[in-house]
This record gives sequence, structure tokens and C-alpha cells, in this order.
Amino acid sequence: MKTHEQFRPTSLEWLEVLPSDWDEREIGREVWVRARLGWKGLTASEYVDNGVPMLATPDIKGRAIDYGGANRIPQDRYDESPEIMLREGDVLLTKDGSTIGTVNVVRDLPEPATVNGSIAVLTPTGRLDGRYLYWFIASTYAQGTFDRLRGGMGVPHLFQRDINRIRLPFPRPLEQRAIADFLDRETTQIDTLIEEQQRLIELLRERRSASIARSTGWDHSTADWTRARLSWLFDRTASGTTPANADIVYSSEAEIPWVTTGELREEVIIETQRGVTADVVGRYSGLSVHPSGSLLIAMYGATIGRTALLGIDAASNQACCALVGPIGVDVEFVQYSLSAARERLLLEAVGGGQPNINQEKIRSFRIPVPSLIEQRRIVADLKEKTEKIDSLIAKAEQFIELSRERRAALITAAVTGQIDVRDEVA
Repeated sequence: MKTHEQFRPTSLEWLEVLPSDWDEREIGREVWVRARLGWKGLTASEYVDNGVPMLATPDIKGRAIDYGGANRIPQDRYDESPEIMLREGDVLLTKDGSTIGTVNVVRDLPEPATVNGSIAVLTPTGRLDGRYLYWFIASTYAQGTFDRLRGGMGVPHLFQRDINRIRLPFPRPLEQRAIADFLDRETTQIDTLIEEQQRLIELLRERRSASIARSTGWDHSTADWTRARLSWLFDRTASGTTPANADIVYSSEAEIPWVTTGELREEVIIETQRGVTADVVGRYSGLSVHPSGSLLIAMYGATIGRTALLGIDAASNQACCALVGPIGVDVEFVQYSLSAARERLLLEAVGGGQPNINQEKIRSFRIPVPSLIEQRRIVADLKEKTEKIDSLIAKAEQFIELSRERRAALITAAVTGQIDVRDEVA
């Protein structure tokens, strides 16, 4: 890809040079910035089914603006604020909270629309292409400004004066359009490839789950298999507790590892992020050490049913149930079986905002169990199958990560003049 022939020094932060025929401008000199504050007490009770879309940050996060998914307000509310009635070419920028810097451009307007108080509307002048402004704000270069805002405040806010003062590289209008056309085309191709890999990952995960369910007897009749309570298959169950923060060692080199449900990832745990001392274990009656080979199951909230095998002796918090001392059963077979049965375990959960299961529900939960020889054969077969699938998933995830990095680098290179794309769209 070509580069510009001549460059000049620049005063833009983090950018040493620009093409010699590019200018530098403050956004406020080329853009009309405005936003609505408060909507005069508008509440969700005023939303209607057939009103005007009022876009919020989630509606502008995708490649295309989601008008259909937006909340809708009555016509008279829309008429209150003509200054934020959207038009094609407007750039929409989130200015509040952790999502500061989320940006999109109004490429088409299927119906009248407006924005809520978290979004600023930026209307470029005739000398600035809205799509170029969008790609500049989406660049890693510009997002660095928003990263500093996000990290520097409790509840960050981007004021209108902050937006106006952002300085941007300013090529001539014809080159702005060329850059926007180039990035529209190239990022669409990259996004399509990413979506294909994401669909592949979904299919691979479905195949993985189906293979485990089929092999562990959950999706077909297994008349010659026993349906056994977990309490019959293990000597005991146990749990743990959460010590005071002063008693937790925030290091993988702690004397006794301490497991939380966030570390239950269907794998073997050989180290933890936190731990405790033997003295702490002795002082907390609810804190016991589970032996290596125990199977941990999450009992609370969104992690219910997630499992991990202990490859080390370790304590755990109260959200983990440990199945200890297998009796005539292969622990890895039980782990595969519980992975396939996770939705059934979720049906056992009780509670409102934080549903949970308890040790008694886990002890009484029944799984299909073949002979020990058959269990071991199934485990060996599933290991081979899942390792192949996991390898394909890892390759697809790596492809997605590299594609996103290339996408980000391409955007930044184009809007800062590191590459010359004029011939690319000829």
C-alpha cells in the first residue's frame, strides 16, 4: 500500500508527522455539536410503540444503527428538541459513563429519529465528511483520548467543550471521502470474515456440547446404565467460605490456594489467583482444604453448574461445592456429564436476583452412569474429540483477534495519513 510522498511535523498529540498537504483542525471549527439534557423529566412510562426512535448507546454499538430496537417517544416530545433531530451524515458520540467514545454515523435515516441524553450529535460542515469524522473518532488514535477520560473519573462525562477541542488531521474533502470509502469497503470485508469465524465457533461449540451429551447418555436412552445420585458416587460433599480481606493472600504463591467460582472453567486447576495460610484455615470453621482430584461445582448466580477439577489441594469460597472421594466412578466422566446437564442443574436453582443451588440439591442430582470401564473409554474418546474441537476454536479466536487488530491499525493508519488510499478506491 502506498504512502504519501512528503510529510511535515504536526502539533497533534501522539502524532509526529502528517502528509504535507493535510491541515489540523479543532472539531468545533468544523462541526456543530449539541446534545439534549434531561428531556424535561422524560420517563419510561412515556415510551410508546409507534412513536419516534430515541437512540441510546446500545442502539449505535453495531456497524448499523438499530432504529428498530430503540425506545420510542411521542411526536410532541420529539418536536421539543429540533436541534437533535437526526439527519444523514450526523455523527453520534456517547458522552457519558464507561461507554464514552462509542460512535456511529447516520448513513441512512429510514424514519425521523433523535437521541437520548447520553449521546451528542455532531453535524459536520460542508468541508468535513461525516464518514471521515466517524472513522477518525473510531480510530485508536482518537479513542486514546476517551480512554484517559474513562480512567480519570468516577463517572466520566465528555462536555461539549471537550468535543470541540479535539484536534483532528484534516485532509482535503476529496481525500476525506476517499479515506471513508476505503475504510467502508475494507472494514466490511474484515467484519464479514470475523462474523464467519464467530459462526464457526458457535457451530464448533454446539458440536462439542452435542458430542458430550451423546457420550454421557443425556440425549438418548441408556437402559443398561444406572441413574445414580451424586451422593452415591462420592464419599462426601464440602464447601468453603470467604475470609476477611486481610486474611486473603493476593498471590499465586500463597501457602494454600483458594478457589472462587470465577476460576471454574471446565478445566484442571493447578494454581489460583488468591490463597490463604494454614493459620487462616484453622481459624475459619467453614474453610476446609479439598484434596486434589475433587470436583468443584458452582452453586450461585450466573456460574451455576460450571465445574473444575482440582489438580492441587485447595480451599474454596462458599459458592463452590466440592465432590470429594469418588466411589467406583471416574471423576472426569462426572465432569463431562455435569457439563452436559448444566441446563438441568439451572432448573434446580431457586431465588430471585441471585438464584442458587445448594449441596443437598447437588447430592440428590442424578446422572446416567455406565460401568467404570465404559466411563474410562468415554473419557478417553471425549478428550480426543474435544481437544480437536478446542484447537479449532482457539485458531478461530486467534484469527478474530488478529483481524480486529488489523482493522484498528488500518483505520488509524488511514485517518492519520500513514497510508495513501486515494488510488485504492479509484
